[in-house]
Amino acid sequence: MNNQLFIEAALRSKLYQKKLKNINLEDWNNIPFTTKKDLRNADTYDMLGVPLHQVAAYHETSGTTGTPTPSWYSRKDIEQGVQIILQSPLQLNENDIVLNRFPFALAIPSFMVYETTQKVGAGHIGADKASMVTPDRRVVEIMERTHPTILALLPSEAEKLYHVGMQMGVRFPTKGLRALLLAGELISPARKKYIEQLWGVPVYGLFGSTETGGLFVTCENGHYHLDNPNVKIEVVDDFGKPVENGEKGNCVISTAREGMPLLRYANQDIVQIVDGSQCSCQKNEPILLHYGRKEDVIQYQNKSITFHELQEAVYTLHKVPFMWKIRVASDRVQFLCQFIESVDEMTISSIKYELTGKLGIDIDVQPTVIIPVEKLTEKPAYAKYAYIERESEVFVK
Repeated sequence: MNNQLFIEAALRSKLYQKKLKNINLEDWNNIPFTTKKDLRNADTYDMLGVPLHQVAAYHETSGTTGTPTPSWYSRKDIEQGVQIILQSPLQLNENDIVLNRFPFALAIPSFMVYETTQKVGAGHIGADKASMVTPDRRVVEIMERTHPTILALLPSEAEKLYHVGMQMGVRFPTKGLRALLLAGELISPARKKYIEQLWGVPVYGLFGSTETGGLFVTCENGHYHLDNPNVKIEVVDDFGKPVENGEKGNCVISTAREGMPLLRYANQDIVQIVDGSQCSCQKNEPILLHYGRKEDVIQYQNKSITFHELQEAVYTLHKVPFMWKIRVASDRVQFLCQFIESVDEMTISSIKYELTGKLGIDIDVQPTVIIPVEKLTEKPAYAKYAYIERESEVFVK
């Protein structure tokens, strides 16, 4: 798709009619970037690129990093999202049963997966991660009863569910399972390999966001090939200038999505575009390498460490923790880690040595409880409202 078509799509919304007024649109590099602040401050309806009667769905971001950003989708947008999954190596088909663990409240991936299953006639199991009806234990029990062929979920959920299953005596891969579709978090090559080793099936990643919609699905080698004709990806430096081919920089996305087109949207991600012709999957399109958000970069001891580099270090440890997080202070960086089984001081010292060597900074390793293990196998906390209550049920425990 040429630049003019992205410009024409953008000018269907009031947001860009105002933003691009008096801008020379003949010079692509002269077009100002769209920022998260632009989207947060704009009137929700000014973002529409179609008349209201053509809107099929409304979503918005979680708001964890600021004011939620609205996002509109037309029926055509939804169909294009479906095709991104259908045309991927995942090869979702009518014989599949998909357990959809993505959150359903306003999130994009859950609905993309649902719409795709309906398109091809696959079975769908809604197991919303944000619902009290489906805690981890129940999801594993559902898997044991229904034998889904594909799990669709966050990478962290994939890791957690595996350990819940192990606590319950489940063998992996579970019966019938053939693939995991992951989205919502960074998946470095080491993390992909780690999750594949846990579950014993291939992992596919879905790249996108609430603002942009789903953009790409990885090939079998874990690469995001730039094969979406409705998307343009640019990489620019901190001054907004295009970087040389193969260099890291800031991600800028243009989409011709009908419901809410985006023109030169600087999403605060760090990316790199490299040659894709040598990928053994036989695709020739360039590959997008994702290094995480700029806000997740660790600045310490005169070093900058991306979230991608952090994951590569953690998921190549000789003993990967069940749960982990990084705590950054002015005088130290702590690696908080939790293991299902107890670990000795020698193991903790070894992890400290490994991380310090891999990341090139001093790391303080602190074993802790991030999620109480007993909570992993709790029964559902939600129950229907009872209109009739028996006296014996009130007083007898």
